[in-house]
Parts: sequence; structure tokens; C-alpha cells
Amino acid sequence: MSLNIVSIIKTKLINLPYPIGKLVSHLPFKHRPSIGKVYKLRTSDLTEYDAMNGTQKQQFIFDRVKSLAIYAYQEVEFYKAFYKEKGFDPEQLQSFEDLKKIPIINKSILQKYALELRSNNTISSYVENTGGSSGNPLELRIEPSSVGHEWAHMHKVWSKVGFKSQDLRIVFSGRSNVKDVVQYDSARHQLNVDTYVGWGEVANKLLDVFDHYKPSYLHGYPSAIFDFVLWLDANNHPLLDKLKVHINGMMLGSEYPNPALRDQVESILSCDSVSWYGHTERCVLAYEKHQKQVYEPFQTYGFTEAVEMDGDLQLVATSYYNFAHPLIRYNTEDIISAKNSSLLDEFTISKGRDGEYILDHKGNKVFLTALIFGRHHKLFDYCSSIQIKQSKAGEATILFVPREQLTANVTELFDSSNLDLVLDFKEIAKPVKTVSGKTPLLVKEI
Repeated sequence: MSLNIVSIIKTKLINLPYPIGKLVSHLPFKHRPSIGKVYKLRTSDLTEYDAMNGTQKQQFIFDRVKSLAIYAYQEVEFYKAFYKEKGFDPEQLQSFEDLKKIPIINKSILQKYALELRSNNTISSYVENTGGSSGNPLELRIEPSSVGHEWAHMHKVWSKVGFKSQDLRIVFSGRSNVKDVVQYDSARHQLNVDTYVGWGEVANKLLDVFDHYKPSYLHGYPSAIFDFVLWLDANNHPLLDKLKVHINGMMLGSEYPNPALRDQVESILSCDSVSWYGHTERCVLAYEKHQKQVYEPFQTYGFTEAVEMDGDLQLVATSYYNFAHPLIRYNTEDIISAKNSSLLDEFTISKGRDGEYILDHKGNKVFLTALIFGRHHKLFDYCSSIQIKQSKAGEATILFVPREQLTANVTELFDSSNLDLVLDFKEIAKPVKTVSGKTPLLVKEI
């Protein structure tokens, strides 16, 4: 899949009329131009992996990780230098257990190297930024072929609540460019919601267009979805009756869902939900296969491990198919609980990404996952840390730690469009940490 195709999808195919978008949504992904081949391969992997015994599963993982490690050692300057410094040669890998010999990397190690030194620049790719749950950014390159890889696994996750690709979703994702409060996106067959205008406007607009579009799923940041449904309930808004009848499930991503609020909203809507765990780095993807709050990783997506470090069990993962910017035994630095076994089958999150928010001038909640990670901020390109502090509603301070001398206007590097907030910016020498040493996204005191 070429980079041009991804660009066309993102910029040209989102504004097709709803009847055309609905028609396209019925075309199976395995037959879709550019992504169909990869989608079909990954779907096949999912089926075959489930039928394997333990030894076969280990071989499946070993073959992919060793191949990628050899490739990275030969083609990527960072890995050449890092592996030589650690005295490691990937050619020496002989068995699944040997994968533990591969040196672990993390975000702070990668940040010491320019993006060009961490990448194979001969492979078509595009740049993304990841902030993680702590607002500690990192640039990386993603191959366009990841689209098919991603969709194959996400459809498996969403099928848990009965979702099919032709079903229409209402999406709460923090986009800053939503037109007229609720906008149909034909490229993804979804209704994007402007989460910054207040729930009253969102509810009234959705009520106006609901019968035309007939959406059947809610999708996005759980903190925003829960808050919206609870607002509808508290205000006896007529939209709630339509949601109760037509919404078949909720797909909850990017945050750890508050269990009490989740139960309450599921009860209000009389539907089930599924939560998954993933990262922009595309190394690990896990979902609630059998029970809530227990995540089973897709070892077909990437090699996912639980590794004990600094007294904690930390999630370490390898992305199989991103040869433009390999991530091999990458420590996500997320703390988990899991059974001690050679192959990680499931885990629970000890420290997850929650639904922190600030308030705008009208008292509406602005969810930080949406504000920081739902938008593309150029400030990520220049900083090693971004945090937010709020002293009163309608005003907030962006705290940033620059990686280099900033010559551009900081305010122009942060997308503050469509916000009823006054933002100021404060450069700090190092991230604000809690007493326990954690780096929160929302700072209470400096």
C-alpha cells in the first residue's frame, strides 16, 4: 500500500455522501484495494494461531522476531550501534527462550537518537507522534501497510459486541476539525462528534440526524462516552430513548474504562461493551476476550511479554511488520499483573490511562486524552514531555520540556482550535512528578 493511498483516504474520501459511504461499507475488507491483501493475511494468521499448540505458537513468534532483529541490525543505524554496545548479535538466536537475550529498549533510549537513525528511510512511511499516558512524546515512522494489519485485529475485537464493518458508529475521539457538531466520515463509515461544544449541542444535533443515519454503536474514549450518556440521563434528553433502542454496543479505546461508570452506562443503554489496550507504536494490542478488565494480547499482532523490572511487571512488546521503524522488545513502561509463564496469555492493568479532564469557560469537560492525543500537535516534535495544569475553569497551562532550542512561536505549535479555553505555555526544565515518581498528564501542583 503506497503512502499516497493513505493520504488520499485521509484527505479526499472522508466527505463522500452518506449513501455512497454506506454502499462502500458493505465491501468486505479482504476485497478492498490496497489493504485487502494484508487484511486477508492477518485474518488468516488469527485463525491459524488459535489452532496451534504451545510449541507452534512459540515458533510463530520466534521466526518473526528473529527475522526482524536481523533486519534491524543490518539496516537501521540505531540497532547497529545499540546491539554492538550490548554485545548482542541476533544471528545467535536459536530458540524461543533466546528471545530474552535481546536487549530491551524504551522511549528514553530512542529519544537520544534522531528519527533518521532509528528508521530505514528507504521504506515508504509516514511520521506519527506518541505521547503515551504520561505526555512523553516520541516520533516514529509507520508503514502504510499497517492499515490492513490494524483493521484485521480491530474487527476481531469489535466482533465481541457484534459489530460488522457496515455498522455505523458514533465516535468520540477528540477531533478538532468536526464540522457542524456531528460529521459523517465516509472513509471510515462513522459519525465524528465534536466533544468540545458541550453535550447539549451534541445531543440536539444527534437527535436531529439520528433517524437519517441510524447509528448502532458508540466508539471512542470511554470517559467521554460515559459522561455523555450520564448527561443525557440526568437531563432527561430525548436522544437517550433512541440510544436505548438502537445502540447495540460500545467499543471503548485509548483509556482504561472506569468500571463503576461502565456498569452504570451499560445498564442505562442495555448493551454490552468491549475494551482494548494498544499504543500508537503498534507493538501490542490486547482485548477483553473472556472477561472485563482482563486483556488477552494478540500474539499475531506483535510479540507481547511481561518482564520484571525495578520491582514491577512491565509490558514489553515487539512490532512484527513495521520495517520502516522497528521496535524490538520495546518497554511500554506500563505496569501490569500477569501469571508468570513463558508465553503471556492475559494480563490486567495495574496503572492505566484514565479519563482525566479540565473544564472550559462554560464548565464543559475537555478530556485530556482527546485534547492531547486526539489532535496532531507540532509541539510534540520539539518536546520530551507535555503536561497540563488548570487553576480555574476556562484557563489552563501547557507545561513542556523542550528537546532543543525553540525558535517557533509555541502557541502556533499547539492545536487549540475549537476550544473555549485560554491557554498559556510554560517551559520547564524537567517533567513534574508525583511523590512516587510517576509523571501525570494532569498536574495538580508544580
